[in-house]
Amino acid sequence: MGEDEKSPTPAESWAIIDAQRRQVRESLSSDDRMLYGIWGLAWGIGYVAMFFTVGPEGEPHLLGGSIFGGLIVAALVFTVVHSERRASGLGGAGGRMNARLGTAWGASFGASFFIYGGMFSAGLEGEGVGVVANGLPCLVVACLFMASGAAWNDTRQYRLGIWIAVVVAIASVTGVPYLYLVMAGLGGGGFLVAALADYLDRRRA
Repeated sequence: MGEDEKSPTPAESWAIIDAQRRQVRESLSSDDRMLYGIWGLAWGIGYVAMFFTVGPEGEPHLLGGSIFGGLIVAALVFTVVHSERRASGLGGAGGRMNARLGTAWGASFGASFFIYGGMFSAGLEGEGVGVVANGLPCLVVACLFMASGAAWNDTRQYRLGIWIAVVVAIASVTGVPYLYLVMAGLGGGGFLVAALADYLDRRRA
């Protein structure tokens, strides 16, 4: 075997694979700014609506809950479509991985709704329900962002998932109703900062 035909070392092979993965991710993730932006607006507007409509017992008014729920459903639908769009441009293991991540979003939130139903059927009420009802889906979001970031070697998305988990912890110990402001400011703000960072990176590139 000639010098020019020498097989690459493991380190060189990994560098090639990592570079190809970054190239594919960048070519298919043009909506990452929208992904972060939509979640930032959904949390910012939705949680502010929850805060200003919260009742005396710590339970949000139907109007605030409807606004928040509608925005979260819209963000969730966009996320699933975004993941499936990525998967459609990939083949092999990469496509299967991203398709499964998209499915994980729908399955996780679907399970959350059943947990809510069980809580209410069991007669749970009070501020504790508000803390759990907020923390559960937000922790799902945090874990899925961390999983997606790890799968795609996307440091920004991975760190954003960690940040969301930290914000959920802070909000949970803050309690109702001010946890809604914590989620709006720190949670929604974190998404918007990620969107801005992605925008600036693309401009520099």
